[in-house]
Amino acid sequence: MTLEKPKKIVIRTPNWLGDLMMATAFIQRVLASYPEAKVDLIVKPGFEKLPLPHRGRVWIFDKSSQSPGSFGKSLKGEEYDCFYVLPPSFSSAWMAFCSGSKKRIGYAENFRGWLLKPAKHYDHPPRTQHLIQEYISLLDLSFASEQDFPKLDISSEWIANQLQKYQELPENYIAVAPGAIYGPAKQWPLTHYQVLVEQLVAYQYAVVVLGTKADYADGEMICQQRAGAYNWCGKSSLTELVAILAKARLLVSNDSGSMHIMAALQRPQIAIFGSTSPAWTGPLNPYAHVVYSNLSCSPCFQRTCSYQHYDCLWKITPEQILQETLSLLRKV
Repeated sequence: MTLEKPKKIVIRTPNWLGDLMMATAFIQRVLASYPEAKVDLIVKPGFEKLPLPHRGRVWIFDKSSQSPGSFGKSLKGEEYDCFYVLPPSFSSAWMAFCSGSKKRIGYAENFRGWLLKPAKHYDHPPRTQHLIQEYISLLDLSFASEQDFPKLDISSEWIANQLQKYQELPENYIAVAPGAIYGPAKQWPLTHYQVLVEQLVAYQYAVVVLGTKADYADGEMICQQRAGAYNWCGKSSLTELVAILAKARLLVSNDSGSMHIMAALQRPQIAIFGSTSPAWTGPLNPYAHVVYSNLSCSPCFQRTCSYQHYDCLWKITPEQILQETLSLLRKV
């Protein structure tokens, strides 16, 4: 018996920027698997302007003004054949249930199995398989595929439009993103970033430090008003950040949203891991170098270090990252 292919699909995308970037691999696979289907996305506010792959509409779910249940009910008229639930939260599954979709596909954890149809179960222990593959495993496909990479499809024209107001952006620059919203157990020490930037400038590279407004003071500390180092923390919107990263020769960052944007752009990057696991959320990017101490206490997945020493990060030296950076720059 031939299974009927869905004609209308909606995907509840993750709330974390990094997870959303990894989810682009899943979205690309859905688009390729069902070329005639309409594929809509549900995103949190602020993500709707990103150049995400889709073939339909991008819905904005703002939890500050609407509950997951009421938002789900508002989708009933769309009559989706299939609702993919990528976030692991109970509320995301409840949204799918309230939408009335015929198929509501997600993982059964967090007591939400009764809301899903079908409810999937992990093939591997949690956090041992890459998150992209966890997403892909939600698809019932009978054919194999090449490696699924995250991907943002952007053009040179799109980049130019985003950067129209940034005439002062230096040429031939290296980007550095020292922030880690998750917590200090994912953040390489700021003093290490400071030394690295000093060394890169000494090698005649321009360095642009990126982050949010909350990272501005850290950016000032890292740059030290040094010629060739530019503190751009808080200056760019999310789409402008994507464009800035797309033009960078290379990115040095923690396991963060910026890291996953660079992976989705398939651009050279050095990714520094502390409390989290590269096996689970490492950048799937042929131009990525991952630096990870792999201590006996790692990965712990904690926001702060239980032992208060943060050795998994402190033991990665600026000199080590400098050599990794110079080596990668010679190859690309």
